[in-house]
Amino acid sequence: MRGALLDRDGVLLLVDEEALYKKALELSIHGAGLEKTLAVLAWAVREVNEVVRTLRVRTLEEEATFWNTLVQKVAEELGLSGPGKTSLSKELHSWRYYQFMRKAPGAEALLRSLKEQGLKVGVLSNTLPSLRESLAYHGLDAYVDGFFASCALGVAKPDPTAFQMALEALGLAPEETLYLDDDPENVEVARRLGLRAEVYSPYQRVVGN
Repeated sequence: MRGALLDRDGVLLLVDEEALYKKALELSIHGAGLEKTLAVLAWAVREVNEVVRTLRVRTLEEEATFWNTLVQKVAEELGLSGPGKTSLSKELHSWRYYQFMRKAPGAEALLRSLKEQGLKVGVLSNTLPSLRESLAYHGLDAYVDGFFASCALGVAKPDPTAFQMALEALGLAPEETLYLDDDPENVEVARRLGLRAEVYSPYQRVVGN
């Protein structure tokens, strides 16, 4: 093998539900209450997922605009905008979705192992353009040679084109590339393209050779 292509969510990063809940508790004391705060944050998560699904945000600049608009709606719904609440609004606007994610168990060890074997490493994820930034926030970007976000590519897994675009950018052939993903459908597509693809869980040990 000469390279490895990895999914992000479910392989390298996981949703940090505890952090999200703690933040909801912090926000709820400002008047909206916990039930409404959780409902508004759940709506915001759905909005992010919909933008990713429809590939409506293609650049970091477009992502920033989308994020600011979304956060403003959240602030308004929770009564966190307006006179006397500038600091709360600024805090909301400084957040990014990946602050409510955490490194998956063994993620850094996995990436380090792949690099120590001399492999080119790419991350292919159905996500917003800030894929590199999300991995950098969690200290994983230094192990990655190529960052391929569906929104930036304009095509999402399991479309074979997404895999092909990532491989071409990395200069890798399918048969010389390991692919790890927690979604069996994506793994099956990768296998049909000729990659050595495996369903991966961060709670299992993967040994690459």
